Amino acid sequence: MERSDLEEGSALALDFAKLDRVSGVVPVAVQDADSREVVLVAYTDESAMRESFARRRLFLYSTSRREPWEKGATSGCRFSLVAAYVNCEQNSLLYLVRPFPEGARHGICHTRDARGEPRRGCFYRRIDLDTLELRNENP
Repeated sequence: MERSDLEEGSALALDFAKLDRVSGVVPVAVQDADSREVVLVAYTDESAMRESFARRRLFLYSTSRREPWEKGATSGCRFSLVAAYVNCEQNSLLYLVRPFPEGARHGICHTRDARGEPRRGCFYRRIDLDTLELRNENP
């Protein structure tokens, strides 16, 4: 499947084998600290987690590039880390974030809407529960 079909298409094509290809990471749910909207689910390794905590910025682990990275280093849409939580089994994290620098307004998703703006969050397509087709709610 082409990347554009994966990110913009209407077919559901979940990657259930993703974590079989990479080890040493845990999932991170990323929420907007003010609205509490879940804007991203990503992964972190210990190095990226410690960097996030030390610098109070959003660092994650790219499972495709297999390296730590700062969210927004390329796009300029950076985020400060406001708080971090761990789940009961200590196998996933929750980060509360805000755009950085303070007062900046921009999206967190690497995909763009029809205006060419970064989408506010990565959950922009709704699954039709009957047909399993995807509907873009932020074209």
